[in-house]
Amino acid sequence: MSQRVGASDFSPGGAKSESACRKKEQMQRGRNIYIIIEYGGRIGMNERNWKILGAVVLIALGVMGRVALRPFVPAGNALIGFDLFAIMGVVALMAGVLLGGMYTLVVPLAAMAFSDAILGNGLIFVFTWSGFAMMGGLGYMTRKDRAPTSAFGLRLAGIGVAGILAFDIWTNLGWWLLTPMYPHTAAGLAACYMMGLPFMVGHLLTTAAVLPLAGLTALYIADNRARLETALKARLRFPSIS
Repeated sequence: MSQRVGASDFSPGGAKSESACRKKEQMQRGRNIYIIIEYGGRIGMNERNWKILGAVVLIALGVMGRVALRPFVPAGNALIGFDLFAIMGVVALMAGVLLGGMYTLVVPLAAMAFSDAILGNGLIFVFTWSGFAMMGGLGYMTRKDRAPTSAFGLRLAGIGVAGILAFDIWTNLGWWLLTPMYPHTAAGLAACYMMGLPFMVGHLLTTAAVLPLAGLTALYIADNRARLETALKARLRFPSIS
């Protein structure tokens, strides 16, 4: 037995009703965002709590991004894959630039610990973890001069290049020390660094492509948080919550 379809189901009034429902849902979602922002400021979203939130976001991005990119790492590049630099290099530097303090070390170390628990690692973790902590420290050195400008973006890219060079020198030393792949001689160490050059080039290209855009975007959001909140409230056109 077929169901009869009434003419009202195709009427303009039915379409208007559906459109009104969608608009109401959008307004409700907007109001929920507004309430979060409004009460966030009232229940203690001070600088410390914003830093905690930023640290959680960076750690989550590091873990999820690294896990998502791992399937695309070329075979034979398991030691230092480009996934580390497309994600973790940026995360480490941003922790130092945006958050500073203990988060300079906590964010990269936590992101590496959680992602390594999923992906696995060997004793080389001592060098990779400390290498990214070192990159966080380089980001911290530029924290007082941060600004969402092209000049600072170039400086950030330069810091990223310095961080990669330091990271690769450090982790290649660890690979030479911890594995029997190269003789533990000066010639063996030189051979290890020579074989690491293609990886270093890949790391430089990846970071140069990702860091300035991601870094300046994050800086703009962080430095204009209050203005963005005000603009969002004005856009939603809700009155203050009493």
